Amino acid sequence: MSDCEYESVRRIVYGEGATFIPVCETCHQFVKADKIITFHYDGPPKDQPNATCSRCGRTKMHFEGYV
Repeated sequence: MSDCEYESVRRIVYGEGATFIPVCETCHQFVKADKIITFHYDGPPKDQPNATCSRCGRTKMHFEGYV
């Protein structure tokens, strides 16, 4: 996935600026983000879902980084 692929898409920002693109990692459809997610010092857990996709069910959003 290239960063410019989601250039004009809204972002979800949690806590101290952790930014996600609300798109399913599997089917690339927009997802409903969780209201609260868990973080570690190096970012969100890589194996825990943090959104719900209407097609795939529980999934993860693309983590963009800290802003």
